[in-house]
Amino acid sequence: MTQTNNPIIQKSYSIEEGFFVFTMMPSLRCSLNCPHCYLSLDQRRNSDIMKLEDLAIICGKVNDYYMEKMGPDKAKTIAFYWYGGEPTEMGLDYMNEAFDIIESIYTPAQGYKVEHIVLSSLITVSEEWFEFFKDRCDGKVQTSFDGFMRGKNYVKKWEKKVLAAVDYGLKVSTLSVVNHEMIEIGGKGIMDYLNNLNVVESGFLPFMLNDQNEGDKYGKFAPTMNRFSDFMIDLSRRWNDLKEIDLSTPHVGTINYILGRDGAPARANVAGQTLFLMPNGDFCLPDYRNGHHEYMRVFGNILKDDFKTVLTSKERRDYIRKQYLRNGNKDCVRCEEKNNCLMEFWKENKVDDDCFGAKKYINWLKDNVTLDSEQIESDRAV
Repeated sequence: MTQTNNPIIQKSYSIEEGFFVFTMMPSLRCSLNCPHCYLSLDQRRNSDIMKLEDLAIICGKVNDYYMEKMGPDKAKTIAFYWYGGEPTEMGLDYMNEAFDIIESIYTPAQGYKVEHIVLSSLITVSEEWFEFFKDRCDGKVQTSFDGFMRGKNYVKKWEKKVLAAVDYGLKVSTLSVVNHEMIEIGGKGIMDYLNNLNVVESGFLPFMLNDQNEGDKYGKFAPTMNRFSDFMIDLSRRWNDLKEIDLSTPHVGTINYILGRDGAPARANVAGQTLFLMPNGDFCLPDYRNGHHEYMRVFGNILKDDFKTVLTSKERRDYIRKQYLRNGNKDCVRCEEKNNCLMEFWKENKVDDDCFGAKKYINWLKDNVTLDSEQIESDRAV
């Protein structure tokens, strides 16, 4: 789930209500080998790429659903979040044609507002991609930042790309899976580092266990949730101090994600706004088994069924019900912070540790940080 301070999210809480975070994964290809990746080596190197004809069919079916349910007169927002894999490995021609298809179907005349954000490592992109981000993504790009987990040489290359993107006039945001390497630097150090790179917004997520990193990698890189919360407190304290004296201080999407949900209904935090589209047409979301072991749970295939069938499938209904019931976790059901915590997809907590919702951090945040409406809706946010 994307951490964002988009004010639209405060008003619309589900796909059915007209807000769809459409997570695009038409290819899983990536030349990198990140320790926290949920994809296998074979998927990263040999993934199929969705045919553009199939993408047109899929977008048409989603449009059919909205025209039948809401018609052209009601406002609808579709936020396309280009994930992967590494989206840029599909090539500029593919991406331009894909955007053309999307924007020919979801038009203002049909009541749509369309947004695009691409999550890229930036390592291999050329200046042609900078032009693409400027012209077709409203001058924005998001990039993964994980400290030195991928090595110092990687970080040096990444820094150069970020600075080049900023010099080009792009608004660069970062998304981080917090790991031991970042913990060692500390939240204050990470905040200062991103500030010096002129990053406009940053988001932070816990390091999750999956099929690809279980064992040595997970043990080496994944901090406890207690350490995650301590890191976020340190980072947020530094951010709170900096924003009083430095107007260019990056927004922290994680802060807005938490504080922006005060007073929101339970459905605001049950993963009802998003679906991941896989190369074969499956719609799915991350789920968990055997405690907090991540896997992709499939709800249906949009190339075989219509969109309404996918949304109302038994698999998705069971999933949403599980989210509402907080996966049967009694501590979470009773928790007063359950509607605005970081538990993106509900799972069992670790024993003798802070919860995956980061309650220790949330309690500190609510006691020490206040966001006014101008900060929440700032046009600097990505």
